[in-house]
Amino acid sequence: MPIHTANGFVGIDRRRKADKALNVAHDMRNIRITAGGSLEKRAKTKLLCSLTGEIEGLWCGSLGDITFLLASANGRLYKIDSSGNAREIGVIGGGACLFFEFCGRVYIMNSAYYGSYDGSTLTEIEGYIPLVAVGCLPNGEGTPYEEINMLTDKRRQRLSPDGKSILYKLAEEDIDEIVSVTVGGAVYNGNYSLNRQTSELSFEQAIPAGLDSLEITYKKQSTTRKNILNCKRAMLFGGNSDGRIFLYCNPEKPNCRFYSALADGVPSAEYFPVNCYTVIGSSPISCIVQQYDRQLIFTKNEAFYSYCELITDNSGRRISSFPVFSLNNGKGCLFETDGCVIANRPVTLCGDGLNMWESTGVENEKNALPFSQPINDLLATSLLQGESLHLADLQSESELFFIANGNAFVYNYGIGCWYIYDGFGGKGFKVYRDTLYFTNGSGIYCYSERGEANYVGIWQSNYIVDEGGNLDIVSLCSDIRVKGNIRLKFIFETANGAISEKGVELSEESEKYMRISLRPALKRALPFRLSIHIEGEGELTLHSLTVKTRKKERSRRIGLLQREAKA
Repeated sequence: MPIHTANGFVGIDRRRKADKALNVAHDMRNIRITAGGSLEKRAKTKLLCSLTGEIEGLWCGSLGDITFLLASANGRLYKIDSSGNAREIGVIGGGACLFFEFCGRVYIMNSAYYGSYDGSTLTEIEGYIPLVAVGCLPNGEGTPYEEINMLTDKRRQRLSPDGKSILYKLAEEDIDEIVSVTVGGAVYNGNYSLNRQTSELSFEQAIPAGLDSLEITYKKQSTTRKNILNCKRAMLFGGNSDGRIFLYCNPEKPNCRFYSALADGVPSAEYFPVNCYTVIGSSPISCIVQQYDRQLIFTKNEAFYSYCELITDNSGRRISSFPVFSLNNGKGCLFETDGCVIANRPVTLCGDGLNMWESTGVENEKNALPFSQPINDLLATSLLQGESLHLADLQSESELFFIANGNAFVYNYGIGCWYIYDGFGGKGFKVYRDTLYFTNGSGIYCYSERGEANYVGIWQSNYIVDEGGNLDIVSLCSDIRVKGNIRLKFIFETANGAISEKGVELSEESEKYMRISLRPALKRALPFRLSIHIEGEGELTLHSLTVKTRKKERSRRIGLLQREAKA
């Protein structure tokens, strides 16, 4: 009696239409595979809270020992607690909002606002005021020190008064206004005037002599702030001790990578010098991720890498530089994303499906290795429906989520298999610890809890073939764990259209392990395929399947009688 058994399920593989093994799925929705190879009803997705207006940004993480969930909607910033209660923190203006953490603060950025939140206070950021020149003589000659900051119109200049001069020249021309003047660190209370054409400041009396004792803060209008505020994505990268924030996906400068610098020797997210940017290739940047000590930069069809290199500038100072080199001129990332890294291998979407990038500094087409071949036909169908694409890594479950137009194609990289979830329409997918958060309209949703979920889970095998020929299906046995209310339906379907359906309803208040035995009684069933439908709000884990078949003895007896009659 031929037996088909599945003791370890391996997920979807649609490259084969027929199989001898019962553990390979042709389709699998809202069911996951455990580390032990069992089928398990997936976790539920629940609405955590709703805000007024569409949610335009989301962040989750910890500041110190406190966990925060922050969201922007209706031009305001909200803090949401674990029970879903939202409290308004402050006004930040409308528009798509970027969040990132740096040096113990959360930074909030949209096209018209830049601020930070330390867990208690929301502060709007003007930007670090750079010290553009030091050791300057009254005639303006001195040593260049810090570059202009793209975030602010203001700059500082330090001069060394000679005790005689009343006229001091600034480093730039066409100054808009003087913001402040200090002498020896104290505010200068005397009178002075500015000649905007010559950029000279005239004092009513000579300033006492001193080394760098006169500091003038002035303002000169610029339009560079939008270079930073229009960026839609961010990532942290840098050397061993001075991390930098890298910003990209600015629609007006789509192939530019901007990065922060040290402000007075300290890492800062408020200082983006005018020359701290790189033009990457000739097409928009879609993703930047870190791999070991390197930064991988992707456009749609190319890949580059960068790293932190210490160089000596013209003043003899050691500074960080981030040179860029080509890695692959045929593959990149086809959509904008923050990116994911699995076992130190970045993941991107290429023309041949999802790829993992190996660690190498040599340009080679083998840098990117495709791993989504088992479901590429489903991916292609979903990608044709729109461009709502996201990546998220739920490390607690070893699950990579590739969300495409409401479907989550899940790669369990712990055991190397694929399955699919639905109900993931939305944006802003963020993972913190063991929870996946995302938004849809005005709602914030979370996916984390095992247990009750009222949806249909479907597992369907490939067509099963056997060298024994056309057999009858005698029985089905399955070992399961159940808790709560569950409805199970086993559907056998033959290639010629015959169908046998058997259902089981279970209701268990406490967790229970049991064996289900059914008799489909389906004649001439090969090739056949088996579908399992799971409904109800309870929990279910299916550990094994065994389908018994038997050869068609009756046909043999008929043949024997015919031979005897002829004799």
